[in-house]
Amino acid sequence: MNKRARGMLGILVREADGILPFSEADFCRRLCLIGQRRGMKVYVFTPSSVSAGQSSIRGFCFENGSWQQRMYAPPDIVYDRCFSYDRRTLHRKHIAMKRLAGVHQFSYLTRGLSGKWNVHRALLGCPELVPYLPDTLPYRTESQLELWLDSHQGEAFLKPQHGTHGKRTLHIISPSSSEKLLLTGRDGQNQILHRQFHSRQEGLNWIHSFIANRPYIMQAYLELVTSGKEPFDIRALMQKNAQGCWELTGMAARIGAKETLTSNLHGGGVPREAESFLRSEFGIGPGSRIADTVRELSGKIPVCLESRFGRLAELGIDFGVDRSGKVWVLETNSKPGRSSFFRIGDAVSARKSFENPILYARYLLLSKP
Repeated sequence: MNKRARGMLGILVREADGILPFSEADFCRRLCLIGQRRGMKVYVFTPSSVSAGQSSIRGFCFENGSWQQRMYAPPDIVYDRCFSYDRRTLHRKHIAMKRLAGVHQFSYLTRGLSGKWNVHRALLGCPELVPYLPDTLPYRTESQLELWLDSHQGEAFLKPQHGTHGKRTLHIISPSSSEKLLLTGRDGQNQILHRQFHSRQEGLNWIHSFIANRPYIMQAYLELVTSGKEPFDIRALMQKNAQGCWELTGMAARIGAKETLTSNLHGGGVPREAESFLRSEFGIGPGSRIADTVRELSGKIPVCLESRFGRLAELGIDFGVDRSGKVWVLETNSKPGRSSFFRIGDAVSARKSFENPILYARYLLLSKP
């Protein structure tokens, strides 16, 4: 019989309009059920659940076949799945966590990562990862982007430092021998963008306005496409397990539509089993070696980032592969999705992707003195 873990795990999610007043209901339902099987109390709460001066929290737990709402003691561990897409949400979340800390000492299951530029700099501090990192700088001004284009064969890839799902990403083409500027990307609603400017300066001004005051990074543009010119990447999910150790939960390839910039599933990408896809694209031997490189790098990246940012529990790591078979580390996400494993029929990885956060939280609770 499972030893009961002392304490509670609270899953923090965004408010939502619907039958249930919170997001990620199916994900949270699975976590509640796994917690019950593992002798843990798991409930769901939102920033508005934490009231000033109150020592209890209004939360939801899935039990006996339905969602039950009641008042709970404050959680000992918070699993932060509250995506902060805007300043208002971020502010409400910050206030809620400050209130919670005022009435009960808790710890986060995992920490967030502080923007793509800081993550890139952390990875640069690990020499064995440097050969796999694309040339990257934070975006500042139009003139800086112009200098970048002149020193990078007239191309640049821009993306928001705190962006997700490929939204607001831009691929810019403007050779120094041409006054024109061509742009492909996605807008804030994840719709495809195609723009052509007859002067480079006009295009640079439009890009600067599009970026506004959002922090962005510039990267060397890499042609990460299939033999049929479809964009693709490899998502590896790394998680800590019941022993508190990192393990590779699974990998999936994500293939976008032709003439689009990204392969994210939210932008219409289609998942495939990773190694078989790589073998079909690059040949059996090279494809297997590429998959091995992805596995090796996936094991090194979490350790490197923990040394800089503190304890983490899971990471979605995106890798690119160019047509020569060179592997590139594109970005990491501390709040990864896991739908790819269901869609490719990888039942083992799908199950582990839900179980591991609960098992690691249980490990932390049982390890408390």
